[in-house]
Amino acid sequence: MSRATFEVRPLAPVCRLAALTILASFPAFPATVVHRPYLQNVGPDHVTILWSTRENLTGELQYTTDKNFSNFTRVAISNSIPYPQSVTHSSYAFFQYRADLSGLSSGTTYFYKILMGGQDITTDITPQFRTTASGPFRFLVYGDSGQGSPEQLKVLNQMLLEQPDLVLHVGDIAYENGTFDEFHDHHFEYYFSMMAHIPFYPVPGNHEYYSCDAPPPGQRNCPPASPFLALHAPPTNIPAATDFGRYFSFDWGEAHFVALDANLLPGYGSTNEMAWLEQDLAASTAKWKIAYWHQTPYPLQHHIDDILDISARQMFVPIIERHGVQLVLTGHEHEYFRTKPMRGDLPVTSGPATLYVTSGGGGGPLHPVVPQPWVASGCTFPPAIPSTGSQAVRPPDAAAAKLCEATWWHYLRVEVTSSQIVIHAIDLNGVEFDTVALNATPSISPGGVVNTASYTPDLAPGSLVSIFGQSLAAATQTASQYPLPSVLSGTSVTLNGTPLSLFYVSAGQINAQLPLDFVGAGTLQVTTATGTASASATVSTTAPAVFQSGVLHHTTGAPVTTTSPATAGEILDVYLTGLGQVNGSLTAGQPAPASPPLSVVATVAVDIGTASLMTPIFSGLTPGLAGVYQVSVGLPPDLPTNTYPLRVITKGGVSNTENIPVRARTP
Repeated sequence: MSRATFEVRPLAPVCRLAALTILASFPAFPATVVHRPYLQNVGPDHVTILWSTRENLTGELQYTTDKNFSNFTRVAISNSIPYPQSVTHSSYAFFQYRADLSGLSSGTTYFYKILMGGQDITTDITPQFRTTASGPFRFLVYGDSGQGSPEQLKVLNQMLLEQPDLVLHVGDIAYENGTFDEFHDHHFEYYFSMMAHIPFYPVPGNHEYYSCDAPPPGQRNCPPASPFLALHAPPTNIPAATDFGRYFSFDWGEAHFVALDANLLPGYGSTNEMAWLEQDLAASTAKWKIAYWHQTPYPLQHHIDDILDISARQMFVPIIERHGVQLVLTGHEHEYFRTKPMRGDLPVTSGPATLYVTSGGGGGPLHPVVPQPWVASGCTFPPAIPSTGSQAVRPPDAAAAKLCEATWWHYLRVEVTSSQIVIHAIDLNGVEFDTVALNATPSISPGGVVNTASYTPDLAPGSLVSIFGQSLAAATQTASQYPLPSVLSGTSVTLNGTPLSLFYVSAGQINAQLPLDFVGAGTLQVTTATGTASASATVSTTAPAVFQSGVLHHTTGAPVTTTSPATAGEILDVYLTGLGQVNGSLTAGQPAPASPPLSVVATVAVDIGTASLMTPIFSGLTPGLAGVYQVSVGLPPDLPTNTYPLRVITKGGVSNTENIPVRARTP
């Protein structure tokens, strides 16, 4: 523990009387800090700061956006919560202080000082915080740390090099019994420098629930996990007062975090947690849903028969999968592993799924493991590692040691963006030994299914369609050859179950070709590795849509522009989509043949704003391309120089307008 100190300097004579008056109102001894200030429950407009001292003092918290504190807000600290020795079972009592700051600006960095008895107790930490905001963020995950081992310190030293926005602890924070002393010695005295400027959001492990069994043994004369509950101030969104602090949820950026307590499942009979979890996830509209608790639902070996793990799998997993939780983080087993994408207790290769990652290597003794068929990355060789004690050794065989690298002490760095979550596993030497990316569940924007040329909802058989949305593909990819594929970058699209041919996919857009024989109402469905998204579409007989700058000189192929206008009497090629079915057999995704060319079934005319419509020389598919139509039309020879509004007209529709600059023929 530390003592707040201050430097005594000579005062000018005019200041001495005032200084003596101030000092007389405070104790003559420095505050004995038990828990340095640490952040809790950070939001867009609020934060909670906790700290404690042995003495019961009054004080003041100052906070500002100005690092020099030229202007700051004062918060008086006059109330404390006493923790006598009868509660702490320590050699001393302490008093806990809490400051709840509200009305803050989102995405803003604030600096703070805490004066207790007139003395600054924040001189040996970095006292600042940043309120939440939209946009990308990163967080750290670790668990099973509180052993006070050399490995815990090494993992911490690597974590100190990171710059996370928040930290999740997945339980077993203070071995062996989660007492006040063990929390102090094995948690706060290790992580205090981070906790002063980065909020920690822990969940209780099974060892936190042993706190009432420690002194005196075997007697539950206090609420289970009472030191854990006393030392934290999580979000206050739990309806059941008896469960307050044991589970909660909060939003950060585009992610919704759900912190759960699996210790409640079999032993204490809490039905409140299950009902709350169902309601909380159902109410969230966040793009990302992340759940975390201590007991892994898919243990490898050490806890394979643990009733808490089994209960988590039977009770938590169905709810989180039903509500589309993409990532679950746990501990309990002292190793690292991640599952394959899971659904209904089985690995899946497509459709909605949940990834389960166990991070139990924060400093406790390592556990031996055995391979499991649903593990995607982790130890695949039973290592020669003792299950107790921190003096674990690598397997003697170098290849086996490499396979089991993932069981070593570690933490996770998780990066969250709008389209992706990337998880990095970092060992105690700072070496990244595993990484995996999750792509967001796909979604199609309202009105996001449009004709590629006109960006209207008008579609026809064989036409090109663009689908706009979010998380539509894991990566950007363009088809490289014909026939066009039905899968690009793990993304596929169907229309009433029929696969579409794909030109291009990215996170925000898909370009595809509709079947040449479909007319009517249908459902477009996008499927990725992380889920599906659907939207309705109506396919009419024709839906002509001219590509921008789609009128070309037929002889050179050069585009018609203001500097290179068309000439009256010239034959032009207009490129468009949506002219519908053709006279001949062709499968979508195949390039149109050149001989014989495939003409369209529909009657086509071209309007340039003159007295009569023009009949094309040819209307059909462009040879060598898929989904692109060509209308070849001769301009009237007597057109005067002007810019003309060109439209393609069919019985079923009228295209968008493209302006065509034309110059008169030279006499």
